[in-house]
Amino acid sequence: MNFTKINFKINYITSITIVLFFFSTTVYGQSADSEQVSYPSYSLFGFVQQQFVEDLTPGSPAGFSIYRARLGVRGEISENISFRFLGGFVEPPQSNPQLVHAYMDYKINSHLNIRAGQFFAPFGIEGNQGIILNPAIERSLTLRRLNIFRMFSDIGVQAFGSWSRFNYAIALVNGTGANRSEQIDPKDFIGRVGFNLTEDLEIGLSGHAGHYLTGQNMNEERARYRAALDVNFKGDPLFVRGELVTRKDNITNSQNVVMNGGYLLTGYKVTDNFEAILRYEHLNPNSDVDDNRLEIITLGANYYLIGRSRLSVNYEFRDDKVNENFGNLFTVQIQFVF
Repeated sequence: MNFTKINFKINYITSITIVLFFFSTTVYGQSADSEQVSYPSYSLFGFVQQQFVEDLTPGSPAGFSIYRARLGVRGEISENISFRFLGGFVEPPQSNPQLVHAYMDYKINSHLNIRAGQFFAPFGIEGNQGIILNPAIERSLTLRRLNIFRMFSDIGVQAFGSWSRFNYAIALVNGTGANRSEQIDPKDFIGRVGFNLTEDLEIGLSGHAGHYLTGQNMNEERARYRAALDVNFKGDPLFVRGELVTRKDNITNSQNVVMNGGYLLTGYKVTDNFEAILRYEHLNPNSDVDDNRLEIITLGANYYLIGRSRLSVNYEFRDDKVNENFGNLFTVQIQFVF
């Protein structure tokens, strides 16, 4: 038994508990009936996702699990300064504790805000959005494989804002992902620009340029690039969104691996509490190789209990030309949000 890992988890959970207890007592001590905004102000938030999964891939037993369990605190220090701290007690895929987000925002005006810390990397829709807001149980497998950041997050600084129908977010980050130290000097530049064609319809363009270490001894510095187009129609009862992503990794001085993929998700709100979803996704992990395409069709339903708390059922029909044993996936999830 690895007692070092056990002690780390105990110390991690104890530290988060002490910090959150301090903030919760601060919130309780503030006057509830005060009409004026007082600073600093804090509030607790979090969620738990429990799943039952049956993976038809050979050697994958069905079972229950706590998939994610997160607890955080957010607040405002002054009129222009806010912060967010979010810790994960259980995080996939190893079910270990992780710091999810820890950042501070400084609002100059509606056109310009500055963010510093660990945050979502501004790229696309799904990766730049909290998982509890995703209509499907999990982000598309295509985007997860084209993503390079742990939990779709990284450490750095970001500028974001909006102007009329435009919105933007650009960041300078390490390029190594959340909770990972930097290993090389060049930083990654990543950003997204969005434009609202109507009140419910937005299109966006994303770009990412950076470097990474590869080679047998992980000491060779290479370049990598990503670009994406996204469309998001936030209608009611019908909603539709999709993303197309391309990624190029420099392997040697004369060799590149180009990956392409995307998804299209549509949903329909049958009632105020019940919605049905359909998602199609595809991935070409190497454009120079024939017959290596991955395709997945997801059928799903969500029943909202209150707010974002919901019961979800997803069934994925998976066809992997590279791995013929890659079976279908059935998932039931209960999500409690507070």
